Order: sequence, then structure tokens, then C-alpha cells
Amino acid sequence: MDTRPRESAGAQQRRVVYETACALAESATLVEAAPRVLEAICEALGWEYGALWNVDRGERCLRCVATWHPPTLPFDEFAAASRSTTFTAGIGLPGRVWSAGQPAWIPDVVRDSNFPRSASANRVGLHAAFGFPLLNDREVLTVMEFFSREIRQPDEDLLAMLATVGRQVGLFVDAKRAQEELDRFFTLLLDLLCIANFEGYFVRFNPAWEGALGIPREELMSKPWLEFVHPDDRDATIGARTTVVAGAALMSFENRYRCADGSYKWLHWAAASYPDLGLIYACARDVTESKNTALRLARYTGEMEAATRRKDQDAERLAQLVKELEIAKGRAEEATLAKGEFLANMSHEIRTPLNAITGMIDLTLAIELTGNQR
Repeated sequence: MDTRPRESAGAQQRRVVYETACALAESATLVEAAPRVLEAICEALGWEYGALWNVDRGERCLRCVATWHPPTLPFDEFAAASRSTTFTAGIGLPGRVWSAGQPAWIPDVVRDSNFPRSASANRVGLHAAFGFPLLNDREVLTVMEFFSREIRQPDEDLLAMLATVGRQVGLFVDAKRAQEELDRFFTLLLDLLCIANFEGYFVRFNPAWEGALGIPREELMSKPWLEFVHPDDRDATIGARTTVVAGAALMSFENRYRCADGSYKWLHWAAASYPDLGLIYACARDVTESKNTALRLARYTGEMEAATRRKDQDAERLAQLVKELEIAKGRAEEATLAKGEFLANMSHEIRTPLNAITGMIDLTLAIELTGNQR
């Protein structure tokens, strides 16, 4: 039996909320924080065993994800039985709490008709139990249950205090889960997300940076980010940074960042600053491929325009040649006509005297001629 002096309900509540908040703040996930939370509540209330049950919304059941008990107490069998069991709404202590959204108390689980683990609890000597939900508004986020080796009657003040604790701790849990979800998105996004301080160093960035640039995280964190910017883009980048630090949002800016192999990638930026924090939050998208495509398209367009100009010039030259050929043809036709007229005239001029000559010869040959005349 616990002989320690009991704290007041208010002191217990403050201790439980404080320890839970500390555990959540120092842990990456709720499951990681659970053993410390369970231990804090057990020690604050003087109970010996605690467990955390998560709501599996896909399977519509509760699963035990964490347990705690003093290592000197033989509760391993019961812990194993809990981890291998799932509960639907209304079944077992966790199911009752989930279904009602309210704390529940069992004076002796060994004698309870709705406690499937009663045989295991009896073997390890667990009797009284209570459970309470961690709530966000009216949604049950998770269920905690606690056990004592004693048979204990319901304590209404304790149950009321636990209902309050459940709502308060639920806010911490909900905030933690929201942070976990944001971290998942931060990790999964293909865009390059980063937080930089006003001194010019990265404070945080997502894994997409290492994938895009191939530069190790340690190097990116240890050098001013301006060192990774292409020398030709640094003046414009400094100007954009000055604009952002002054409080203006940057919605469209492009520069080149160096990769591990010495090449550069084009990044398209959007950024905003929070002067009270001394931080710049920025998102960049790798637009190298679209830039290269645009350059190839520009080159192709230039080549096509040049080819069109050459084609137009060739067409002009061809038209000029056709015109010159038509002129030459006209001149040739004129020359041919002149030649025909000349030959016709010459034929007439030659034929007339020849007719006279041949006529005189015929007359001469028709009369008697002397030898000298002939």
C-alpha cells in the first residue's frame, strides 16, 4: 500500500500537466514521450502500471503502443497481453473510454465482466484501474489507462481532475501531432524549403536540398548561402535579400545555385521575412529543365527565323532571276524576229537580180552565138 503523503488534487494536476508537457517538448513523437508521461502520472498518483492506446482510425480500433511499470514489479506478462490485443469502441477499459469520451474507473478488473485481460491481470496481481482520454475538442486522440495492485473504489475528485488533465494534455498532444504532420510534409516535399537567419546562414532546410544539389547537409549549414550562388547572380540576390529583410514579400525571383559537381541549377524563389525572429522563410523550385527547354526553344526559334530569312532571300533571288530570264527571253525573241525579217529582206533583195541574170542567160543561150560570144 502506498504510504506516501498525497498531494492535493491541484498539485497533482499541475505536476501531471507539467511533466507531460516537458516529455512532449523533449521528444520527437508522442509514442517516444509516452513512457515518461506514463511514469510521471503513475508516480504523481501512486499507481503502478500505465499504458497508452492509440486510435487506429483505418482499422477502427485501439492499439497499445507504450507501457510503463517499475522494473521491480512483475507486470511483463500483462504488458505483452496488452500489446497483442486490440479493442473496438465499448470493449475493455480503453474501448469504454474511447466510446464515451470520458474517464472510466474499475474497482477490480478481475471481477469486471467487460475486461478481456482479467485472467492476465489476476496472475500478475493488478486490480483497480482507471482510464481517461486525451481530447482535442470532442475528438479522442488517444487513451491512457493506469492500474494498481489494490482494489480501489472510484474517486470522483480524481476522475474530475483526470478529465481536466486529459483536455489540457490533449492540447499538447494535438500540437505535437500537428508539428509531426508539418515535419512529414517538410520532409516529403520536392520543392526546396529553407529557413535562414539575417546573418546569411541556413537554420533549417528539407532533404530536397541535398537531393537537388548533391551537397552534404553539413557543408550547406556551415557556409553562408551566398557562397553557393552563381557569381553573376550574387548582386541581384543581395538586392532581393535586402527587399525581403525590409519586410516585403518576394514572390518571383530566379538565380543559380552551385551543385556538388560544379554545375549550376536555376531556382525560382518565393520568400518572406519575420524581423521579430530574425528569420527568412523561403521556398525554391528547381526550374533548370524549363530554363534549358526555353533556351533550346529560343535557339530553335532563332534558327527557324534565320532559315525563313534565308528562304525569303532565296525566293527574292529566284524572283529576280526569273525576271532576268524573262527579259533575256524577250530580247532573244526580238533578236529572232529581227533575224527572220533580215533574212526575208535579204532573200528578196538577192532573188530579184538573180532572176534577171538567169533570164538573160536563158535568152543568150537560146540564140546563135559565136565562139567569142559564147
